[in-house]
Amino acid sequence: MKTRMKFMVSFALLVALVVAAFPVVNSVKAQDAKVVVMGFSQEPDTFNGFYSAMAFAQWAMDLGVASLYDYDENGVAVPVLIDAIPTVENGGIAADMLSYTFKVKSDLKWSDGDPLNAEDVVFTFQMVLDKKNNFAQGANIAAAVDSVEAVDDLTVKVTFKEPQPFPENFLSDIGLPAVLPAHILKPVYEAEGTIEQADWNQNPTAFSGPFKVTEWLRGESMTFEPNENYVGGVANFNVVIRFFPDPETAKAALAAGQIQFLTNVAQADAGTLGNLSPDIQVIQVFGGYIEKMTINVRTDDMPGPGHPALRDVKVRQAIRLALNRSEITTNLLGGTTAPTDSLYAGTVFENKNIKTVERDVEAAKKLLDEAGWVVGSDGIREKDGVKLDLRLNSTNAGWRQAYLAVLQQNLAEVGIKTTIGSFPATEYFGQFTNGGILASGLFDLGTYANNTVLTNIVNVSVNEDLACDQVVSEANPAGNNHAGYCNPELDELVKITKTSSDPKVAQEAADKIQELLYNEVPAIPLFPRGDIYGINKSAFAETPRIGSGVGNQFFDIVNWKLN
Repeated sequence: MKTRMKFMVSFALLVALVVAAFPVVNSVKAQDAKVVVMGFSQEPDTFNGFYSAMAFAQWAMDLGVASLYDYDENGVAVPVLIDAIPTVENGGIAADMLSYTFKVKSDLKWSDGDPLNAEDVVFTFQMVLDKKNNFAQGANIAAAVDSVEAVDDLTVKVTFKEPQPFPENFLSDIGLPAVLPAHILKPVYEAEGTIEQADWNQNPTAFSGPFKVTEWLRGESMTFEPNENYVGGVANFNVVIRFFPDPETAKAALAAGQIQFLTNVAQADAGTLGNLSPDIQVIQVFGGYIEKMTINVRTDDMPGPGHPALRDVKVRQAIRLALNRSEITTNLLGGTTAPTDSLYAGTVFENKNIKTVERDVEAAKKLLDEAGWVVGSDGIREKDGVKLDLRLNSTNAGWRQAYLAVLQQNLAEVGIKTTIGSFPATEYFGQFTNGGILASGLFDLGTYANNTVLTNIVNVSVNEDLACDQVVSEANPAGNNHAGYCNPELDELVKITKTSSDPKVAQEAADKIQELLYNEVPAIPLFPRGDIYGINKSAFAETPRIGSGVGNQFFDIVNWKLN
């Protein structure tokens, strides 16, 4: 009891400090304007989401830049800048599925009054296709598209290298298909051959989304006001994003009413955030994230090879058997999720025949014995003079470090020593050329989340994380396959899921993918993660609609109703 009272007093003090720190947070420019203050745990590194691996940059861009189409809360694609979602029936998808033709809505304008039309759409695709732009996003589109042309001022035709039966696949790349302002960026491209250093990326001046940036105070906040030219209508409130590197401070600000909307709530907080104040409501929607442990199976001829033991499938299977994932989801995450052994968990393509592996310490020990890794005098397994001592790395997020401690203890019980590494997200997810931990192979076991997609078979965790052509190397520094795993059979199955218009054929391929990964264990799924948000109910007349997919909280923001 004393411990709990101490916590409550400490939290009350934190709330008081937050209130003192933001005494005039709701007085933004027009005195009669309503304001939604949001909390981001990271400041966007750019406004142009094509250049960022950071979700917070994508979300800031979502407020100011509109997409061709979006997903509603039921996972249904809804048009935004175009008249209709292309289908074979409406003529938008060619019979051979090698091209899409769609119309941009008429009379669209950027916030500065310039027309928004087919030129902007074509220019955006061209920027994605041109490698000189060094985009961090858009790899799927760049690989799939052969050409793009403006048929007229409002009509665009996209031709593909192979049949593309699922137009939703374009939404599997974060930040796409957001449309860039050609009238701002095209002169930069023509002069410099790239838009990488365009001023608009950091100081945007033209917007097509529901809001426009009016102030960006680095290290503190971003202010958005309604875009009167937004196709979906005009919001009746402003948005202020404040940056909270410390999640506890952000939660205290939400409890104090200093922020009204908190993004990226940790799974561990899903069951407890509401206890901080009766005004807090927790919203959890399907986000498609799978928290997983990627296993470094890179060999000595690759950059950043992993521990040699990890190239043996028996060792990888033993690691899975040793992990007590149920303890993590039950005790640390409050039962808000459950373990899984499918990277398609939660989607309609999940292979229901795959049962989650339960912890079995004796079975794990037996596999390690069979693999030749025997327990030494110090309790650590070894083989040919090499200790089974692994680098267990993740971000420095507190909830991740908490479950890593559980995994470390689990592995120690079967004779596997681990050293936990804790890194800032920017360093952990950094690019190969910048020495990023995952990209450079500076780990043996690395945990993080990637996403599936709700409405179609394309799965980033498989399609990008485990594809042969995504293996990181000096020649392929932008690859996303950090494990170094390559199986041509998997690649062929993924190709079927991306191109087959027969749902049965696609499902059979997806089932085989999951069976293959279950048997070969290049990664160990830990648990599905939802998209979790906290709102201060006192600010909202109705609970805001949150879109399905990954970080799709703003799809209906112009219709949010405030008190």
